[in-house]
Amino acid sequence: MIVVNATVLSNLSRVDRLGILKELYGNIVIPIQVYEEILQGISEGYSFLETVDKVAEEGWTVFEAPTSKEGINCFKELLVLVGYGGAAGIAVAKELGLLFFSDDKKARQVAKEQGLEVSGTLGTLKLAVEERMISIEEADKVLGEMIRGGYRSPIQSMKELFESEEEGRD
Repeated sequence: MIVVNATVLSNLSRVDRLGILKELYGNIVIPIQVYEEILQGISEGYSFLETVDKVAEEGWTVFEAPTSKEGINCFKELLVLVGYGGAAGIAVAKELGLLFFSDDKKARQVAKEQGLEVSGTLGTLKLAVEERMISIEEADKVLGEMIRGGYRSPIQSMKELFESEEEGRD
């Protein structure tokens, strides 16, 4: 299981590929605060987010909130550093000992400072290629669709991730 922030849900929902998360990780944890952000987005007209609401009914999403004293304190402290959903996601991931998935640069940085392992949309696509769930060409197609939809990607092709990995081995 992983804890997923609104950015990853939004990016994969926009291209109707949330199922990749299920295939790779089984159940995913969506902090209640992140789900509230998704519902707010739907009410503001981002209809593609309705996909997140639909998968919530399929039973492979788990909704959590920080519940321990430490988790609640962590959430409160992080609110001054990152947004509402990001703070909740980090606190829940820390409380449950899970990976934190976000594409928000600041939330990723704070999560790492909190001792969490971090990934996001690109890491998900990369793993899907490595696990042979999708081809690198398919991953590039998904990435291109996300970029056209507004995703500000640090790369233009998934091949860049694999090439940089190979260069690191030389």
